[in-house]
Amino acid sequence: MSFQRIIYSLLSIATLSSSWAFHHVPNRALLKNLHMTDSSLAIEGIEDKEEDDDEWEYVEFESLTEADLLGSEWLVGTCFDKSPNKIDETWCRLVCNDNNENIAIWGDNSEGKWALDKASQYITISKNYLWGKQIWACVVEDYYYLAGTVRSWSFFSAAAVEAQWQARRLGVDKEEAGIAPWFEEEEETESENDSLSEADSKAIIEEA
Repeated sequence: MSFQRIIYSLLSIATLSSSWAFHHVPNRALLKNLHMTDSSLAIEGIEDKEEDDDEWEYVEFESLTEADLLGSEWLVGTCFDKSPNKIDETWCRLVCNDNNENIAIWGDNSEGKWALDKASQYITISKNYLWGKQIWACVVEDYYYLAGTVRSWSFFSAAAVEAQWQARRLGVDKEEAGIAPWFEEEEETESENDSLSEADSKAIIEEA
C-alpha cells in the first residue's frame, strides 16, 4: 500500500470532513460571485422562483497578508518520519497579543509564534518547548489549505526536517473551501495515467 493510501485510510477513520494526502498544490481561492441582472430580468427571476442560483467559481489570488490569517483557526495533520503510519491531529489559532506579537495557540495549550513573509508568501508557525521548538512552514498557495514540512530544533540536536503537515482552515463554509487541493491533484494524476493506458492500448492494437 502506498504512503498516500495509508494516510488516506488513517484519516478516513478520524472525524474529519476531509482527509490528508501529501501533494503540492496550485494557487487558488474560491470566491462566491453573485450574478447581477437588470430590473426586467430580476422581475422575471422572481416570477420564476429565482431560477438563477448563486454560483461558485475559482479565481486566482495574488497574495495574502497577515490580516488574512489573523484570527484564523486551522485543523492540522502532521505525519512524523519516525511514525509514518500515524497522523497527529490538533488545531492551531493564529492571534495577536497586546504587544502586537503574532502568537500561535495550539490545541495542547502550547504556544509559539507565527509570521508571514508577504513577498515570498512563506509562513512559519512555531511551537515552543522548554528544550527547543518545532516549526511548521510552507509557501502559502491556497487561502483554505496549507501544506509543508516541520523542522525541529533543540538544545540536544541540530535543526532538521522531521515531518510533513497539512492544514485546513476552520470556520468557513465547506462548499466555499472546496475539495482539498491535494486530492484534486491525485485525481488529475489518476486521470492522466488512465489516458496514457488507453493510448498505449490503442497503439498495441494498431501495431497488431
